[in-house]
Amino acid sequence: MRLTKQTSYAIRILIHCAVAGEGYVRAADIARQDGITEYNVAKIVPILVRGGFIATSRGRTGGLKLARPAAEIGIGDVLRVTETTHVEAECTGGTSLPCGIKRAAPINRLLGEALQAFISVLDKHNLAELINARPPEAALLDLAPRRKRRAAAAANC
Repeated sequence: MRLTKQTSYAIRILIHCAVAGEGYVRAADIARQDGITEYNVAKIVPILVRGGFIATSRGRTGGLKLARPAAEIGIGDVLRVTETTHVEAECTGGTSLPCGIKRAAPINRLLGEALQAFISVLDKHNLAELINARPPEAALLDLAPRRKRRAAAAANC
């Protein structure tokens, strides 16, 4: 299964908020530091708010922060709000008429079962695990501006 960039960006936004701790982070900073366009951050933030993953605050000291601890944010739950979690093969036959057997087709049952198995694996993991599994040097680079990271990487070559 191939996930969309939206899921990747959502997880990166959540990781950024988690690493920032209790403080608010600005969407523009996330965009700049994580290499996501501000448009995409602005598009994904409402999805994450509706999912109950992040909270927002307006104003000079506002921004984004996790709405609950990282250990309580399941990766499967993030996937459910950012991806289509059902699969159906299209009917064949070259007709534009509705297909009455689509939901009962054996391939669609198999695809649905496979998708649920995929999501059930993600349900066993949470955001805190992703943060804790990163190499220590990654944590140091998270909040550094992207230009400084590139310069540091170039110096290490």
